[in-house]
Amino acid sequence: MHDKLVRVLLLHDPATSNNWGGVQTMTQTLQHALHAQGFEVVALPWQQTQFGELLSAARNSDILLAAHNFGPTYCGVALKTLTRKPLVSWVHGPLLEVLQMSKASWWKRRRLKKEYGYVDRFVCVSQNTEISLLGFLSASAGRISCTAVVPNGLAPLAEPEDSLVLNNPIHRTNLSIGYVGRLSEEKRPHFLLETMRCLPADTQLCIVGDGVLRLALEDAGKDLMTNGRLKFLGRQVSSRGLYAPYQVTLLISQYEGCPMTALESLACGVPCVAVPIPAMRELFAQDAPYLLAHDETPQALAIAVLNLEQIPLQQVQADMARIVTKYSFANFANSWQSTLLDLVHASK
Repeated sequence: MHDKLVRVLLLHDPATSNNWGGVQTMTQTLQHALHAQGFEVVALPWQQTQFGELLSAARNSDILLAAHNFGPTYCGVALKTLTRKPLVSWVHGPLLEVLQMSKASWWKRRRLKKEYGYVDRFVCVSQNTEISLLGFLSASAGRISCTAVVPNGLAPLAEPEDSLVLNNPIHRTNLSIGYVGRLSEEKRPHFLLETMRCLPADTQLCIVGDGVLRLALEDAGKDLMTNGRLKFLGRQVSSRGLYAPYQVTLLISQYEGCPMTALESLACGVPCVAVPIPAMRELFAQDAPYLLAHDETPQALAIAVLNLEQIPLQQVQADMARIVTKYSFANFANSWQSTLLDLVHASK
């Protein structure tokens, strides 16, 4: 807690079917965290709020906090220009990779650099995200001081109530595997089908989520669906019960920032086996390297899943609990408090 009430205007994207996922979850978690730390938070969807209302809220705030480094940050820059309030931009994913995937034009990249020049502090969800951001900015030593790394944290309801217990023992027979996430290009959902074809014939996969690639994925997986090995469950509300039916979950993205599905899976006692992209190495390499495939291929992912049976149950539980503790709600809230208070003091 802190002595002076600090007022934060949180600019966020509206809740729509297109932005379902980790960013929306973390924006809600951040609101809870700031309230818990004694901040006064006004959260406004920047596209759905009249600019006059946004400007009034900005004038009555001590900090402008853009919940994403694109649209909300553009809005924050306009408000900062008019109010001179310090602006924080929250960066969720590795910017260079995101821009490459979207085939961003030279003009868009130039505009981004100009807009980011008005930002007082970038808060990145992982070291990998920070490195990518600084690579985009061609950062000088002075710019490095304007970034901070605050890893994502589990929402209070997602944290284990007691000691973490492995939800289901892992055996090579009758494996039940889950995937939770969008079905879009950067998530590489076709890896799921290829991985399934490398696993025993009695392995089952349930896909929780939706996206532009769902129809193509259903078409490509007709043989697995016919054999009862593949089910599409659509989008579901995130909860502890979402992961309960599975012995293992998979993460096969081309890039990530600090993926909440992996953390939520572990917190529910379900190991998450992932391809070794930088964000996942940052998450797992120190405490549970066996959760990482040897390379970014479906074959390596399948081997990592099967090898889990050889790891002692107590070790898996202890390793997952250690990771979950690092990404606790308390650590998340305390880190954000320190970051914002530092900015308030620096702006005086």
